[in-house]
Amino acid sequence: MKKIKINTKKTFILYMSIIAIIGLLWSCEEEGVEKFWNDNEAAVITEVTPQGSFVGAEVTIIGKYFSSKADNTVTVGGLDATIKHANLTEITIEIPGVTPGAAVDVVVTSDGKTSNTLSYTTGVPIIPVLTALDPTSGKVGSSVVITGTNFGETAADNLVKFDDAEANITEVTLTTITVTVPANAPTGDVDITVTVDGESNALTYTVLESLTLVVPVTASEDDVEEGGLNGAMTLTSSDLEIGEWDTWGAVSGTDQGVQVIGIRFPNITIPPGSTVLSASIQLTSDASGSEVRQVTIYGEAIGNAPVYTEDPYNVSTRDRTTANCVWDIPPWAAEGLSGADQRTGELNTVVQELLDRGDWASGNAMNFIFLYTGPAIPEGMSSGGRQTKSWDDGAANVAPVLTIVYDL
Repeated sequence: MKKIKINTKKTFILYMSIIAIIGLLWSCEEEGVEKFWNDNEAAVITEVTPQGSFVGAEVTIIGKYFSSKADNTVTVGGLDATIKHANLTEITIEIPGVTPGAAVDVVVTSDGKTSNTLSYTTGVPIIPVLTALDPTSGKVGSSVVITGTNFGETAADNLVKFDDAEANITEVTLTTITVTVPANAPTGDVDITVTVDGESNALTYTVLESLTLVVPVTASEDDVEEGGLNGAMTLTSSDLEIGEWDTWGAVSGTDQGVQVIGIRFPNITIPPGSTVLSASIQLTSDASGSEVRQVTIYGEAIGNAPVYTEDPYNVSTRDRTTANCVWDIPPWAAEGLSGADQRTGELNTVVQELLDRGDWASGNAMNFIFLYTGPAIPEGMSSGGRQTKSWDDGAANVAPVLTIVYDL
């Protein structure tokens, strides 16, 4: 059997090195580098932030000597709080059902040891009270005035829903909010609610029946990009970039600048003379983006829009409608989102202009042109804008979808 020879000199050096490292780490606390763990110390709370949050909101407790999520308990005003996240220096909790506006004690118990007590004053949530609707029924796209109290000061401070469908707010005062009936509101009796910090009582509104047409992009050449610098076309990109500097082309790395976007929808089976109540295009995010971005959306001024080709400037040189929609695009938080923030502004006037053309016929195609009209994009800035999935992404149900609500 082969014997293993131990080099005692090297072993001694390794042992002494480990002792030195431990001593150095131990000395850090003596030299002013604070230590956030100690099995023998009780937890210490130094701050609870943000101040004035209300019941159900999340706040963060800052301090030291905390433990893992499973080994901490937190009480607020004597009530157990739900712990969302925890590490050695921070614990995120949800404020339990204490009295709104009350000063309450926050205490952390970690590994069986109880912390100091820190006082925290909860906020009083703003909960709207609804008293009346005018009118109490109507079709998609109709205007509704909601009367009540405790509304937020701006449109962004209020969330109005028709059941689960979010409504577009057009005007806000201290006692009224004016909205339009959203395109995805269900037909029949629905509950209108307004949420500021909390949700209001509900009032009943009757959504009258109308017709709805939903048409997705169904071909590669129907959602395209045109390079802003040289008009180069790409019909097969897996995403469409709005408000970003892009590089692509036959020569790798060719600058294309900020794109013009074209999206065409075939087989719009709406007869001439119909009245458009609402119209919008639903997109699906391909990445996050939060910089200020704006596009102006036009229709192609033709009765039956042809497919896109690879001819240069094949989007921007097409005739455009007089009617348009200026869309200030909200931030997109992640990839794969397909909600209200990824839905264009109201396109009803654009679609109506196309239906009113003398060369329009049921079954024709409509094309929409997205021109970037927001703040200037610095050369090479390829993030911060909005990237939406195209038909060429390949995944199901991610290509742009046009929804038109109308009456005959």
